[in-house]
Amino acid sequence: MASHADKRRAVLTGVLQPSRRMRICDVGASRLSTPPYQGLLDDGLAHVYGFEPNEAQFAKLVEAPSEHETYFCEAVGLPGNRTLYIHPTAGFTSLYPLDERAVRAIGKEKWLSDRIEPVPLTPVTLDTLADLPPVDLLKMDLQGGELEVLRGGIAKLSSAIAVVSEVRFHRIYAGEPLFGDLDAELRAQGFKLHKFMFTKSVMMPHEHEDQVVRPKLTSQLLDGDAVYIRDEETAGLSDDQLMHLAFAADTVFDSPDLALHCIDHLIARGAAPADLPSDYIARFRHHQRRDDAQKEV
Repeated sequence: MASHADKRRAVLTGVLQPSRRMRICDVGASRLSTPPYQGLLDDGLAHVYGFEPNEAQFAKLVEAPSEHETYFCEAVGLPGNRTLYIHPTAGFTSLYPLDERAVRAIGKEKWLSDRIEPVPLTPVTLDTLADLPPVDLLKMDLQGGELEVLRGGIAKLSSAIAVVSEVRFHRIYAGEPLFGDLDAELRAQGFKLHKFMFTKSVMMPHEHEDQVVRPKLTSQLLDGDAVYIRDEETAGLSDDQLMHLAFAADTVFDSPDLALHCIDHLIARGAAPADLPSDYIARFRHHQRRDDAQKEV
């Protein structure tokens, strides 16, 4: 049985017909969880270009890719001789070593390991890859290397409509950029903060942990996923950009109000039917829409 999200997406994708597939670049594409763009990929509306330098994780990506998936066993970052620190827990693998002092400061010594494998490599930049076309949506989750991706991808991202990135508030890797650094770079490249998909917090260590409920005392912000969208008048976007942004808003980062905003501009241009908003809203969850009896007089 189709979910609310599937039904909602189907309304958009059944009507909006961009001239080409949406190009999604996923840096740190290991399948630790289902990617938020999976619905668009399943529907054949997107082509994913994924990067994963960990050979074990890369092997999983290429086991049975669809014709709309292209993967590179490469680390993305600024040029030079670097080291990939492969952690026994795949989600902690990074171009940056764990900062022992910072990790201990938040009581997460269990993240430290004497089984981290250093692997020398030379990162690539997005702008130097001939096999990567200009990007519509960039997704990043690479444990500290996000700023390097942005600085090495200015040209490829020049017409992108959105960036979804992990951001760090409390440093856990030595020398990794924090949220403010990424925010400044994204704004310099023409994006604005749209929303946080989620944030995670941890409890500060103390000697009274046996007397408290840990999940109720997590005051220290750690990290999260932030969404940035192109910072310009929506009217200045092309029809394709508006459609891709509507798809991303609906499916990737759950902003149906932004999708409706894009639809309004498409209707004004004659690029979408006038009844699309009502059909779309009809697929919202009940608490997201008002019935006629609930509307203000």
